[in-house]
Amino acid sequence: MEQFNRSTRRRGSEVTSTLVAGAATHQGGREINQDAVVVGDGLFGLADGVGGLSSGEVASKLALDALKADFATDRSADGLVHACQQANRAVLRRADREEVTMGTTLVAVAVTSDAGVVAAHVGDSRLYRLRNGRLDGLTRDHTVIAELLRAGAVSEAAADEHPHRNVLTRAIGVGPEVDVDRIELSCQPGDRLLLCSDGLFKTLATEEIEEVLGSEPNPQEAADQLVAAAVEQHADDNVSAVVVNVE
Repeated sequence: MEQFNRSTRRRGSEVTSTLVAGAATHQGGREINQDAVVVGDGLFGLADGVGGLSSGEVASKLALDALKADFATDRSADGLVHACQQANRAVLRRADREEVTMGTTLVAVAVTSDAGVVAAHVGDSRLYRLRNGRLDGLTRDHTVIAELLRAGAVSEAAADEHPHRNVLTRAIGVGPEVDVDRIELSCQPGDRLLLCSDGLFKTLATEEIEEVLGSEPNPQEAADQLVAAAVEQHADDNVSAVVVNVE
């Protein structure tokens, strides 16, 4: 479990954030765990290597290593986005060198030097916030089916059977440039943030996630319980969770 304290200036006032986090990951129903997590020094991230491409476990770890190294040189909100873009370049360079195609999702939360707590996101790994017992999704999936749903071009019922339901529209490492969603988070003491891979949110119902986050105060124990619950329900994918307490 990792604790991080930082005071930042935002809109003329001082914001003090104490973030305490824990993380867990499991291969689930896959032979190899292609998920990776990072927790520490005010940066919390999760990456899920793209299935069907080469070396997803290499892509996810490489992306988080590059993210962490680059963010350490510029801890601003723009620096977080730049770090995601550097992660993209790092994975692409490795893929080009090995003459393969590899990619990964990426979701990260950081305490920045200029904008408080900020999130960055590419792909379909998600960020949720639990506040007053209610779980809200803070990211939008970058997938074909999510875009069709947002456009009203397909129904929720049809989405589960759509042939392109697992196809990403954005990922780290598949092209020279990547669009990174940036979110300045509204955080207050008592909030809990959850970063998770699709193996978790596709296996557990929203109510199950709310129950664990609402009943287990220790972030490491909460992350462990969420992953274990998904594995027990026979998740057919890798399962990872990073739980962050805002204190």
